[in-house]
Amino acid sequence: MNAVVSVRHAYDREAFLKAAQSRFAAAFGDSGPDAASFLEQLWGDALADDLAGISEQDAISLAEEFWRYGVERGSDKLLVRVRTAHGADGRNLERDILEVIGQDRPFLVDSVMGEIASQGLDVLAMFHPVVQVRRDDEGQRVASGGRCLNESMIQVHLDLLSEDLRERLVAGVRATLDDVRDAVEDWNDMRAEMDDAIDHLTNANTSASKEEQEEAVAFLRWLRDNHFAFLGSRTYQFDFEKGAEGDHKPEVKSESGRGVLRDPERKVLRKSAEPMMLTPAIEAYMRAPSPVIVAKANMKSRVHRRVYMDYIGVKRYDADGNVVGETRFVGLFTAEAYDQMAREVPLIRRKVRRVLDKAAKAPGSHSAKKLQNIVENYPRDELFQTEEQDLLDISLGILHLHDRPRTKLFMRRDQFDRFVSCLLFVPRDRYNSKVRELAGEKIREAFNGRLSAFYPQFGDAPLARVHFIVGLDPFNHPEPDPSELDREIAALARTWEDELHNAARNSGDAELRRAVTRYLDGYSAGYRERFTPEDALADIGRMERVKASEDTSARAYRVEKDGEDRLRVKLYRCGEPVALSGVMPVLENLGLHVLAEAGYPVQRHGENGAETVWVHEFEASLNGESASKIDSEAEAFESALLAVLNGQTEDDGFNKLVLAIGVSWREAAFLRTVARYRQQTGLDPSQAIQEEALAANPEIARGLLELVNTKFNPELDFGEESRESHAKDVSKAIRILLERVESLDHDRALRRMLRLIEAVLRTNFFQTDEEGRAKPWISMKIASRDVRELPDPKPYREIFVWSPRVEGVHIRFGPVARGGLRWSDRREDFRTEVLGLVKAQQVKNAVIVPVGSKGGFYPKQLPDRSDRDAWLAEGQEAYKTFLRGLLDITDNLVDDGVKRPDNVVCWDDEDPYLVVAADKGTATFSDLANSVAQTEYDFWLGDAFASGGSAGYDHKKMGITARGGWVSVQRHFREMGKDIQNEPFTVIGVGDMSGDVFGNGMLLSKQIRLIAAFDHRDIFIDPNPTDLEKTWEERKRLFELGRSSWQDYDKSLISKGGGIFPRAAKSIKLSDEIRELTGLKAQTAPATTLIKALLKADVELLWFGGIGTYVKASTEQNYQVGDKANDALRIDANELNAKVIGEGANLGVTQAARIEYARKGGRVNADFVDNSAGVDSSDHEVNIKILLNPMVREGSMKLDDRNTLLESMTDTVAHHVLEHNYDQTLAITIAKEHAVEDLDAHERLMERLEQDG
Repeated sequence: MNAVVSVRHAYDREAFLKAAQSRFAAAFGDSGPDAASFLEQLWGDALADDLAGISEQDAISLAEEFWRYGVERGSDKLLVRVRTAHGADGRNLERDILEVIGQDRPFLVDSVMGEIASQGLDVLAMFHPVVQVRRDDEGQRVASGGRCLNESMIQVHLDLLSEDLRERLVAGVRATLDDVRDAVEDWNDMRAEMDDAIDHLTNANTSASKEEQEEAVAFLRWLRDNHFAFLGSRTYQFDFEKGAEGDHKPEVKSESGRGVLRDPERKVLRKSAEPMMLTPAIEAYMRAPSPVIVAKANMKSRVHRRVYMDYIGVKRYDADGNVVGETRFVGLFTAEAYDQMAREVPLIRRKVRRVLDKAAKAPGSHSAKKLQNIVENYPRDELFQTEEQDLLDISLGILHLHDRPRTKLFMRRDQFDRFVSCLLFVPRDRYNSKVRELAGEKIREAFNGRLSAFYPQFGDAPLARVHFIVGLDPFNHPEPDPSELDREIAALARTWEDELHNAARNSGDAELRRAVTRYLDGYSAGYRERFTPEDALADIGRMERVKASEDTSARAYRVEKDGEDRLRVKLYRCGEPVALSGVMPVLENLGLHVLAEAGYPVQRHGENGAETVWVHEFEASLNGESASKIDSEAEAFESALLAVLNGQTEDDGFNKLVLAIGVSWREAAFLRTVARYRQQTGLDPSQAIQEEALAANPEIARGLLELVNTKFNPELDFGEESRESHAKDVSKAIRILLERVESLDHDRALRRMLRLIEAVLRTNFFQTDEEGRAKPWISMKIASRDVRELPDPKPYREIFVWSPRVEGVHIRFGPVARGGLRWSDRREDFRTEVLGLVKAQQVKNAVIVPVGSKGGFYPKQLPDRSDRDAWLAEGQEAYKTFLRGLLDITDNLVDDGVKRPDNVVCWDDEDPYLVVAADKGTATFSDLANSVAQTEYDFWLGDAFASGGSAGYDHKKMGITARGGWVSVQRHFREMGKDIQNEPFTVIGVGDMSGDVFGNGMLLSKQIRLIAAFDHRDIFIDPNPTDLEKTWEERKRLFELGRSSWQDYDKSLISKGGGIFPRAAKSIKLSDEIRELTGLKAQTAPATTLIKALLKADVELLWFGGIGTYVKASTEQNYQVGDKANDALRIDANELNAKVIGEGANLGVTQAARIEYARKGGRVNADFVDNSAGVDSSDHEVNIKILLNPMVREGSMKLDDRNTLLESMTDTVAHHVLEHNYDQTLAITIAKEHAVEDLDAHERLMERLEQDG
């Protein structure tokens, strides 16, 4: 398909010429065909781009002014001016115009444009009419008569120039055109001089061989045959005296100057400021046999091409063969001279032939052809000037480059020591203008010279060539070592990727060398500018560690130029860049102050194609401290940083300890675990104080870790001495150090940490997973009674678990204890919550197992609760991590006895009994717990580890906890003379129908008139329910939905004035019915006010089936309750108006509030009495499984048969449990009836309890 080039002319040709001629006729009269020719040549074919912004009338005006400028031109006068272009209306056209009018000659346009270029000016447009005009004797242009002249009119459009530039341009153009005039006028004379030189040399008696002399004559004839543009000539005379050298002055033959050498001040082989004497080099040339010399003149041509002129020197001889003079020609080889094959050009053809012969290559071979091609493409000027041996050496060098392309410099010195000619070869893919500039400057600098010219050439070969000409100060310049200069130039031309390759080769790492090839073309300009190839090599080592998307690696290091407190951190992430908002706090918590950051994408070739690895560089300081510690702690720092980013540890101030005291992130995590437990006791200072205390006292901090290592590192061998003895010595040394601590806060924090570590009996700190990695959670078993700061009653044992994902505690009051694990929402004091529950559990378990236990965990990475599936999944993972922490340090029972956990040093007796149960938030988690225990730990209890799983009793399905509590409620009402199974009664509850205790409880009687309830989301109010059957059915429907809320309730069943109100509402409109129910007077109320009013409402039953403590004694303060979330809702017991309280949940009412309420006449039991049925049924399950599981292990009973038996016993177990509830409440009634009689016994019991502490 042929390309179509669209050319748009500036104006309509015919219309423009017609308008212009009309204008010219008016301005100049009958200007004749010369003006018409001028207009047609000037702008008849002008392109739109040339005259952008210039209208047709403007163009005619400019043409008119140009034509007017040439009205008068004296004989041989040259007209040159620069003027500002104005339009037809006189406005400035924002351009200047150079105008030249003179006799038409060759080379005019090239020469003028060369002068403009040499002054660094940009050309907007150029026009060159050549017109035939008539002028009279005074030089006036006339329409007829006079002389007929061909005149060249040049107009060049330029950007606006300063006055100084205008003057310089006019002077330069005049001087240039003077040279053109001189050269053209003397053209025939110079050719005659050449003819004379040829005749003389043909017949001269010379010391040259006949062949050489004939070749010289042939060369001169070849020059005359249109291969040389003669620009100047001059003849010199010499007077050599034998024995006298170096002080001769050549004489210019009078009237011999021709062309540009008319001016006697113009020198061919030296600068005009140099003395007029023969240099040793010139004298040596004159004495050499060769009759002709070809070299470069010192002068640049201003005619035709702006290059250094070629100098042809032809010696003149006397009859005895002595050199008595020389005719020097300067000019330019023509295009034909360059196009002709080198082997056909006289003078160089002999040189080329001998070089090819000396190359000793077989004719017709590949190398011979290559070498011939090299010589043919050798710079023609260089072929004339280069000595034969030099040409051979350089040509062979170039030949080798074709076989192995690389950067190479070849140099040739001018025989008159005026310049050095350099041929630089660079692989094409490495060459660019920057390389050329740097190389030229390096050569210039090496010779302390000046870069006179450079000529790039790009052929089909894989090498680019640049020919540099560097001017020298003759015999007064440095002599650089060619090999060293070549190496320096090669280094300049080597790419950044080349240097990376070299660095990889020098590394000695074969894997790294292979890896480098995957990254070579993947670096951005910004990366290459910022980092050295050595930096990149180090980066590759780390980038190879990040294989999959979101993998991260790190490197910490110092840069020599940086300040003493400065260091650099690099992060490497595969795929997406690192989010700075997530990284900056991490670095701050590691003790760094980030000063700057930059990210660079690096592309690498992987198995699945190209992928991006991001390199983030952070420049940071250590807040005034010396960064030299990073030299020894880099690995620990990097591991800590990655541990935080990968979620293996937390992001807080404990990580500062890695650099501050020189520990690993795991060791810092153990200290964090200790501090977190101490915080949970509610007795210790803030975490910030503990972090500060450890960082400020590094010896003590390291001592604490040494104590941990001494006590628990299973790999330590103490020989005959005991581990206990060594541990005591470490503790003693720490206490001595503590005496030096000045801060009371620091001293208290550190001493309590010490005492806690001393009380730790086991830890999983030295355990690893199957791949040998440290576990991402830390658990420690504590002899709580050895921690003296803890208040009484102190637990028997605690296991505290820390991980970035979850924290939790399991508390036991004896070696055989069982209790539930709850999902706590109290991050700061979940231990307080659990401790309160386990104290109650002790009493609750009085008829079940000897003592109580309880556990609680707080998930720390929960997503938004709106995504319930994700929220639940994260909670389950946190639960499993918590369980692993417990099981890691718990003994197991195997066939041959008790098995201690691997890599755990135990400071206590055998302790295999660990049984858990469901609790708040974990009602459906038992299978998860048993899966962890059985699959991961092969725990001896099997699925008896956690009761209530799929092969156990489902408390919610059995409704056992609510049924047990309902037994208590029934007794309260029965003793009041009311049968709540057959008589309607009013209820206000805490919870919703999806919950176990609340949902099951509100279905235990169809006589329930549920007038209000609330949970954490909504408030339900039905002021006057009448159709109890339908409301019961609706509650049952919600219960069976599973994940229901009060918003799902059929609002058509709600009586007048009622409704379902979100607790998040700013205010709730109160109907008359609600105001009557609550006693509130206002028209609206916030949710908190409404809930408090409901708690105070006059109702028969207040049923607690949800989470939270809502009633305290009037003598208690909210902070004493330990339930901050419900401080705004809580009321005092003396404000209660309910007749009965049923506590299906735990801690709905404080113990002091129960007493105050009972004194008021209310009927209430302790919560553990009302809700003991769930625990009781779980205990039945566990004990049955413990009894049956050995049979399953032995194979005498199948697991399915065991499960079938368990299921068949469900009603029997429930009956036993409810009997227990019935009997316990009966016993309380009997005890209450005999309270007065037993007063003395009660007093003795209290005294005994006081004595026991």
